[in-house]
Amino acid sequence: MPDPKPQGSTTTAGPPTLQEGLTQFLEAKAKGDDSGNYRRNAKRVISQWIDWLDQRDIESFEQLDETVLAHYAEHLRRRVAANEAETTDGGIARSTAWTYYSTISAFLGWASKWGYLQENYARSGLAQESMPERSASQQSQQQFWTPDQRTQILNYVNKRAHDAIDEKGMDADVEARDRALVAVLAFTGMRASEVFRSEHDNRTGRQGIRWRDVDLEEQTISVLGKNQQRQSAWLLKQAIPAVERYRTISDPPSDDWPVFPTRHAPSLYECARTHLREIEDGNEKSIEAILDENPIEEVLREYCITPPAITTTGARSVMKRLCEAAELDIPTPPEGPGYLQLHGARRGIGDTFYRMDRGTAQDLMRHQSLETTKDHYSHIDATEGAKRASEMLSQSDEQ
Repeated sequence: MPDPKPQGSTTTAGPPTLQEGLTQFLEAKAKGDDSGNYRRNAKRVISQWIDWLDQRDIESFEQLDETVLAHYAEHLRRRVAANEAETTDGGIARSTAWTYYSTISAFLGWASKWGYLQENYARSGLAQESMPERSASQQSQQQFWTPDQRTQILNYVNKRAHDAIDEKGMDADVEARDRALVAVLAFTGMRASEVFRSEHDNRTGRQGIRWRDVDLEEQTISVLGKNQQRQSAWLLKQAIPAVERYRTISDPPSDDWPVFPTRHAPSLYECARTHLREIEDGNEKSIEAILDENPIEEVLREYCITPPAITTTGARSVMKRLCEAAELDIPTPPEGPGYLQLHGARRGIGDTFYRMDRGTAQDLMRHQSLETTKDHYSHIDATEGAKRASEMLSQSDEQ
C-alpha cells in the first residue's frame, strides 16, 4: 500500500476526516487530466454529502459502511419522488441523483485505493438497490454482457474447467466453481445481491444462495427478491451442466452449504473459531490445535460448520481475474480496468430476451409489470420503432 501522506498537506498521523479526504481527493484530481469543471462539481456534491453525514454525527471514513450509503441512496430516491410528484421544492431528476451518487462513488473508490476504506460501499448491492431506477437514457449507457462477450467468457471458463478436471479430477474445485459462477450470472437474470453475500445486510436471504435453494429439475433458484419476497428465479438449461458438475465436485455436506462459499482464509478461520468455542467450551488451546493440525476445509466439514458465502466484492474480484485471463476486450471505465460487471449479466440476458419476446423478458427479470421492463429497455423500442418508421416511409415514397 503506498504511503498516502504525499496526497496533501492536510494528512494527519491517522486516517483523515472526510473533509480532509475531500481536500486530498481534489488535489489528486488536479494532478491528473480531470477538468476544472469536474473538480468544482465534485467539490460541491461531496461537500453537500459530508454536510448530510455531519447531521448524522458521521465525520470519518471509519464510520461509513454499506448501510450509511443505503440511507443516502434512499435520501436521493425521496428527492426524485418529490420532483416527479411536484408537491414540494428540493426535488431532483433521476439523472441528477445518479450523477450525485456516481460522484460519491468515485470519492469512495479513491478512499478505498488509499486504504481509508475496506471497499467502495457505494458499489454494494444494498446501497445500489436503494437508489431510484435510472432514466431510460442512463440505462442504455450501462454496461451489459453482449452475446459475444457472454460466449467468450463462457468458452474460457468451460475450457479451463474441462482441462482442470482432466488433470486434477475431483480436486478441480476452483475451476468448477468459477465456471458455475459465470453460468449462474449469465443464465438466470439474478441480481448479484441475490446470489452472493452482502457484507452489511444481515437480512435472511442476503447471505448468498444455498444448495437448498437450487432445484435443478425444476430449473429454479429460490431468492429474496428486490420486493423483499421470496421468488423463484429461472435457471436456464444452459447453466445446469456447469452447476451440476460443480455440485458433484464440491460435494456439499448439507443443503445449507453455500453454493459459492468464500475462499477467504481469515473469514473461514473466524467462522471456525466462533463455532469451535461452543463445542470446545472456549478452550482456545484446544481450538488452535484443531486448526493447526487440519486443513480448514476439513475442520468445517468434520464439525458441521457452515462457511459464509462469497461476498459481492469477492465475486467482482473473481470476474476481474477471469476477464483478464480470458483477455476480453472491455472498455476501461474511469474508476479502473474494465471487466464484465456482475449486474451486467442481468442486463445482458434481459436485453437478449426483450428483443425476442417482451413478456418472457419480464418473467425472467421478475419485474412486477411489463412497463418496468419497457422502461429498462426503452432504447430497444426506440431503435425498432425508428427502423419500422423508416421502412414505412420508404414504402410510401415508392408508391
